[in-house]
Amino acid sequence: MQIQEIDKQNYLKLSRKVSLVLIVCFAVTAMASGQFLVLTWGNPEGGNFYLNLAGVIVGVLVTSLVFSFYKNDPRLTDLLYVFRLKRMLARITNRMHLLKKAVKADDEDAQRILRFYYEGLMQVYYLESNEYGHSELIKERDVFYEGLSDALKEEALVDLQPEFIEAIAKRHAD
Repeated sequence: MQIQEIDKQNYLKLSRKVSLVLIVCFAVTAMASGQFLVLTWGNPEGGNFYLNLAGVIVGVLVTSLVFSFYKNDPRLTDLLYVFRLKRMLARITNRMHLLKKAVKADDEDAQRILRFYYEGLMQVYYLESNEYGHSELIKERDVFYEGLSDALKEEALVDLQPEFIEAIAKRHAD
């Protein structure tokens, strides 16, 4: 995965639109299927919790199915990129203690991964208008960059793959 340029206004507009569509799709299908199940198999005196829960599960499944049809839609490219970026950043976060240990041992691959992490996280904070997190992250990133060599600072960001993260983390696991 590589960091890509994203138009913030377009991303926010698309994110809100997709969120609204998913919420409406979920609410309508969950409530309609829950009511249908209660009317079909429900107890008139109440106690239809499990049927209502089944309606919620149906709502989740239908919403997931609808979204899966659109996951390759070119209009959602920016949204899916940010989703994948967040997943990649979460992988790095899960291995952060090992990666920081590797950075202290002057492992350049770990430094490349953390450089990707800081740049990716800064992009996510910017796109989602997280000013507080962004300003705190800049401080943390600047401290990290002070320890990097000039060559690593100037190098293009790595095309990061999950296997690369795992390999570096395993290399420094005790």
